[in-house]
Amino acid sequence: MLSVVIFHAFPSLIHGGFVGVDIFFVISGFLISKHIWEELLTGTFSIRTFYARRVRRIFPALIVVLLVCLGFGWVILAPEEYEQLGKHIVAGAIFISNLIFWQEAGYFDNAADTKPLLHLWSLGIEEQFYIAWPLLLIFLSRYRRYFGWALLGILGASLTYSIVVVGHDAVADFYSPLTRFWELALGAGLAHFVAHKPAVSAMNRSIISWLGLGLIFCAVIIIQRDYSFPGAWALLPTMGAAFLIYAGEDAWPNRQVLSNRVLVWVGLISYPLYLWHWPLLSIARIMESETPSVEVRLWLVIASIVLAWMTYRLLELPVRSKPRSRKIVFMLCLGMFLLGLAGLIVRKLDGFNTRQFSMLNGDSTTIVLGADRGRLQHECGIAEAQKSIFPYCLRSGSAEPRYALLGDSKGEALFYGLVRESKQDMPWVMIGNVYPPEHDVADAASEDIQHLKNQLALQTIVHNPSIKVVVLTVALRVIFPINFNTGFIAANVPPSPEKIAVYSRTIQQLEQAGKRVVFVIDNPTFPAPTSCISGDATSSPFLNQFLRRKENPHCTMRYTDHLAGTQAYRQFIGELKRLHPGLTVYDPTPLLCDIPRNVCTITQEGKFLYSYGDHISDYANSMIALDMLPVIRALVP
Repeated sequence: MLSVVIFHAFPSLIHGGFVGVDIFFVISGFLISKHIWEELLTGTFSIRTFYARRVRRIFPALIVVLLVCLGFGWVILAPEEYEQLGKHIVAGAIFISNLIFWQEAGYFDNAADTKPLLHLWSLGIEEQFYIAWPLLLIFLSRYRRYFGWALLGILGASLTYSIVVVGHDAVADFYSPLTRFWELALGAGLAHFVAHKPAVSAMNRSIISWLGLGLIFCAVIIIQRDYSFPGAWALLPTMGAAFLIYAGEDAWPNRQVLSNRVLVWVGLISYPLYLWHWPLLSIARIMESETPSVEVRLWLVIASIVLAWMTYRLLELPVRSKPRSRKIVFMLCLGMFLLGLAGLIVRKLDGFNTRQFSMLNGDSTTIVLGADRGRLQHECGIAEAQKSIFPYCLRSGSAEPRYALLGDSKGEALFYGLVRESKQDMPWVMIGNVYPPEHDVADAASEDIQHLKNQLALQTIVHNPSIKVVVLTVALRVIFPINFNTGFIAANVPPSPEKIAVYSRTIQQLEQAGKRVVFVIDNPTFPAPTSCISGDATSSPFLNQFLRRKENPHCTMRYTDHLAGTQAYRQFIGELKRLHPGLTVYDPTPLLCDIPRNVCTITQEGKFLYSYGDHISDYANSMIALDMLPVIRALVP
């Protein structure tokens, strides 16, 4: 648990601290399976008693943490954030957080450290395991001679599946219960093995224990967050934990090091410590609008330890002192149900978006993109069998399109505005993600999937005689490497002749097909708009000393700095214009920045110009479309 807390608070200190969760899975599988197995052997095991114990162990601290997050969210979070928190509270209350976070993961997902309940994914996996595991043990107890082989088969199948999945879908491997069950099953198998193990000498116990510690330290030091994890890498910490447990309490490292009073005390508060530390760090990240300072994170870790100790002494111990109280179990279940219901209400009411926030420097309801996407047809002239490879295959109506947009998610952000503000005689189509092909059109034998997508999209547009104007909209970062904090191009990066040739060839093919081409300059790059909410959270000056959201310093930039930081990009566009005099270049920056005041910001007249990441919002894409459409219409006689 200490490795997890240190990793979350100070990730640069121990790169692989997150493996503490995998160690916990082994310990949990060992302890709980050991108790179940002993009760099965004596004929005293009861499913009802088992789940009642789980309720008394898991629910008290979890209910308090969820309740605190719900209360803080009401004060601190914008409606969109609070709505998501409500969803996560429901998931936490019914122990499916891992499945929800797995579903959310992707390009459009918000940063992990802005999700106060993200850490509940591991609790979801653990409880999903214990829904099925006791039933399986009851079944296997009838065939004890095959128990070891059956357990080995379950463990091996789950581990093999994890190793296979991690190669092509690391997110699924991380969150899926099927790829994690082997870690809990390893502890369970160890419990069975220890009960039947032969005697081991004291020296061998110590050697095994040191080996276990060595594997864990190697995992913490060597494994990085960008490794294919869990997969085979998870064998390091889990086998290390298994060796430590197998060595037993008489092994010298276990007796002299791990039995230290301080470590034992941390073990006692480890569950509430796990629950408290991440919400504190996450809420601080949201309020600071960036990673808090080292000093703040240190105080937050101390606060989480204090809260964990108070939770243990004032809540967990009293509940455990009455192990057979059905009333306590009922009240805990009722409390969890009511919390889940509260989360559902927050979710269904869109985060109570009618709340008045004195802190908001803009209308948070305008932090939205694609609200009217449902009105568009999932059709773009590409065959049904091939259409699925394009995340954006959209058409504005049943009429043959006269205007097309090729691009990526930046193009999608603009497309909604173009469709919304166009008259009925301006039907649109979009195909994406599409970047200009890196090879000649004849090079159809290329195995690069993105290249094949590009070719298919380009040929679809070229061979459609009804399309007269093609808008190219791709992100600046596709063409140049950028600093994501500033949005500026890395210093001394000149326009690439190869990139110029690639885009020039695409424009040439479109022009030779009789199309007019419009190149849209990318908008300034800002942090996620929720990081740019600032101001006081309450009407109390005293409380606002603690409950105040700071604005990310990168939420405002000077217009001249933006031009200087993207100079190579504008040189690149200038060269395309020189090579293709008929190319129309459209720059939305004057609409997004106050040029006379030399400032670019994320809001304008109380409206957010951006949605997720550095993508323009529906408010901004309508504003840009109204300015851009007369230019496009003038291109078609």
